[in-house]
Amino acid sequence: MHKDNLMLKKNYKKLWLMAVLALLTSLTSVTSWAQAPSMDQYLGQKLAQDSTVTVGKLSNGLTYYIKPNAKPAKKVELRLVLKAGSILENDHQQGLAHFMEHMEFNGLKHYPKNELVDYLQKIGVRFGADLNANTGWDRTYYMLPIPTDNPENLEKGFQILGDWASGALISSAEVNEERHVILEELRMRDLNAQTRMLRKFLPELLNGSRYAYRMSGGKDSIVASADPQLIRDFYHDWYRPDLMAVIAVGDITVNQAKALIKQYFGQITAPSNERQRTYYHVQAYTNKKALVVTDSESTSYQYALLYPARKRQVEKTVGDFRKSLIKSIFSQSMNRKFRDLAATSNPPFANAQLSLSGTVGAVTLEDEGMELDVTPVGNLNRSVRAAIGALLNVRQYGFTKEEINTVKKMYLPYYENNYRERNDLTSASFTDGYADAFMKNTPLIGIANEYGYVKQLLPTITDKDINDYAKTVFITPEHYFVMVTGPKKGKLSLPTEDELLQLTDAAFVQKTKRDTAEKAAIELLSQEPTTGKVVAQSQDTALSTVTYTLSNGIKVTVKSTDFFKDQVLFSGIKYGGSNQYGVADKSNIAFLGNVIGAMGYGSFTPTKLNDFLSGVQASVGVGLTGLADQVNGRSSVKDLKTLLQLTYLKLTSPRKDTALLQGFLSKVEARLPLLKADPGNAFKDSLTKVMYGHNPLAPMVIPSQEDMRNIDVDRIIQIYKTEFNNADGFHFFFVGNVNGDSLKPLIEKYLGSLPVQHITPAYKDNGLRMVSGNHFFKFYRGADKKSLVLDIYHGKIDYSPDLALRANMLSQIMTIELIKKIREEKQWIYSGGVSASVIEHPYGHYSLTAQMPCGPENVQNILTELDNEVAGYLKDGVSKEDLDKVKKAMIEQYKEGVKSNGTWLQELQQVYFWGHNKKDFLNYEARVNAVTTEDIKATAKMLLANDHFKAATFPQQ
Repeated sequence: MHKDNLMLKKNYKKLWLMAVLALLTSLTSVTSWAQAPSMDQYLGQKLAQDSTVTVGKLSNGLTYYIKPNAKPAKKVELRLVLKAGSILENDHQQGLAHFMEHMEFNGLKHYPKNELVDYLQKIGVRFGADLNANTGWDRTYYMLPIPTDNPENLEKGFQILGDWASGALISSAEVNEERHVILEELRMRDLNAQTRMLRKFLPELLNGSRYAYRMSGGKDSIVASADPQLIRDFYHDWYRPDLMAVIAVGDITVNQAKALIKQYFGQITAPSNERQRTYYHVQAYTNKKALVVTDSESTSYQYALLYPARKRQVEKTVGDFRKSLIKSIFSQSMNRKFRDLAATSNPPFANAQLSLSGTVGAVTLEDEGMELDVTPVGNLNRSVRAAIGALLNVRQYGFTKEEINTVKKMYLPYYENNYRERNDLTSASFTDGYADAFMKNTPLIGIANEYGYVKQLLPTITDKDINDYAKTVFITPEHYFVMVTGPKKGKLSLPTEDELLQLTDAAFVQKTKRDTAEKAAIELLSQEPTTGKVVAQSQDTALSTVTYTLSNGIKVTVKSTDFFKDQVLFSGIKYGGSNQYGVADKSNIAFLGNVIGAMGYGSFTPTKLNDFLSGVQASVGVGLTGLADQVNGRSSVKDLKTLLQLTYLKLTSPRKDTALLQGFLSKVEARLPLLKADPGNAFKDSLTKVMYGHNPLAPMVIPSQEDMRNIDVDRIIQIYKTEFNNADGFHFFFVGNVNGDSLKPLIEKYLGSLPVQHITPAYKDNGLRMVSGNHFFKFYRGADKKSLVLDIYHGKIDYSPDLALRANMLSQIMTIELIKKIREEKQWIYSGGVSASVIEHPYGHYSLTAQMPCGPENVQNILTELDNEVAGYLKDGVSKEDLDKVKKAMIEQYKEGVKSNGTWLQELQQVYFWGHNKKDFLNYEARVNAVTTEDIKATAKMLLANDHFKAATFPQQ
């Protein structure tokens, strides 16, 4: 065959083959497209379930949630959730659901009397901080973290949960002892202005629902005298498997957890003729109601408008998820508008917030509502008109495209960050979500699925979707409940209830004008800084860090970790601080951060800076301690450049805006006269003055009108520039998913360019000291029969890391003993504790403080008991058992902390800036284990034999 014909034949075959392949490809594409769901089909799909959690039920109806999770290692978070709370109490049981929760710690089948807390403390679980429980209207929740370094602990943990579920002893003797502790808890928790006002308005707000009459504290009279059998009845009726869920998250396999759940819960049976678990509702308002509630100890005014309640909707489909996204974007957009109004030069209110979902009045389980809350300034009518006017404005004109996009930008980075860190989260971060899913019967979607839905759905949500939703939400309510709460006397003129209805109705018929939109900034910095250089670097193999010295003298230390995939923590510190400034600048120093923050930075007002940073996972804060100037921040990996730019902006460009400053000051001044109405605030204010001998340099607790008049904006800006525009002596630290090589160009540009004056910074000892000698300060304020006891030892001392460690251990041992004796044996308190600190700079000193809320009749008893305890420590020391409990808990905390970026950031600062020995941190466990009872006794003699300051509050005489 001719050569040309041969080539033609070959090319023909090639072309034919290509055509066939193209046809097959197109057919495949058509087939794939045909199989792909349409948007309507997609929205109709059921929400996917989180594949990382195993959800199941035992044959007796008990639900379980199991999630293996690696962080922290050798620890399992256990929870017992009960779909029963105070809402199910009979009339003569009010307060006994909460009483029952207490009884779970006062005698179980396998842990009689107080053996439960004793055992858990021995394995490193702290009572209150780790081991805890709470009772609400519909739920009782028990929390138990278990260290599993000893395999026996895990089985014991499930045994404890099993005892909570069906093995509570509820002995009459224990009931009669614990009732005094509970009454002390109710005294501490409920005797205040907020609770008194809550009891008045809740029946109206909840429209007569049962929720209004079943607050978890119940009635003191019932708690004080209830027959133990009534508590047993509640336990028998409601602690049953069909109302329970067990949650196990942590260093455990699914099979392990299943086996232990079956072992300890499988044999539990429901009571015969079990009572029906009724789910209560709040009926929609059928008329307009108004209420004005006042209290002489209230410290703020609040306006609240509630729309009629509606049944809670459960998300089941992708379409439901999209609707919730629309609702969320809308809510964020509305609250952003309120934020902007509150930050103006003449703010109509101090704050306003719209809530579109969730419970009614933060109470209900099955119902949700819409609520507008406003903190008024100056004139209630003006505040209400402005807040409701903003709602009407959105209903009529909608949000602009820019406003919606500003909010939408927040979503994807947030979900992306959570997705990247989904395997880095601690076990405890999952448990509350599982408990919530159990209570509300909602699906567990999981962050991976949520991230996928947001990526798919966010681009489909249009401005029209948001603004159409606004029109359905902001109808003028035919029926509603409105109230104002606040002090009896104050600058704000309170309306009658009829006047409150009238001003609310009038606000809904006002005319509004379309908002004018401002052009958004496109760059954070108006001009890029001149880049500096790294002139030296060194490595520390023990701490796995690299430290750079920049051409302007600044030092930067970097530690790369893999604790979180998308987290970088950042700090900067140099000598300086507020102690350098005298009495003339006291107000300027106290308000420096607030004033600068209220005015903004560079060309940005605070609101415009927030808008610019929408969708950016980066934040920076700047402030003064007594001895140092500090910068703190954090960012995602991709927003690291913005973190550095934001740092440069805030350190170099404070903005003066007297109009915005006046708006901020007007909000502060409106609240100042009210702060001392609260006895607790007044006590702190007076105590601070007395403790420091009325030294004018003592910390400012409640500013006076004169303090406000002494604020000088020009002086504040001058101080700010003195401390932060001059970067001499700064040492910056970065810890997280970052390495020095990638960070180096950024630190050269944004930290290497910071201005310096080649001045060596220093801190100052301003001479402020607590009064010497022994004192007893008594403070009388308020009508409630409650007191607070403070017992403070303090004085000068030579600092050492070992002394600081032993002082901390002593305070924890004292807490264990005081809880045992003053709470469990004497029943004089519900909670209390001891804290201690040993401070190195500006001079060596310490303080050790015991704090005990109690009844006025027991103030002297407690002080006497504290004195007896101290005498015992000085004479006999402490028990090895208590010391071992504290050691175990401290080591457990250390093991978790050493896997935390925050811990490393703090410790690197201690080593490289404050000069501490790195071995103190690296050898922490050995240091803790080396401490003996004799060491603690010697420490007690050093700390408990010097100046002694006692203080106590009492009702007004």
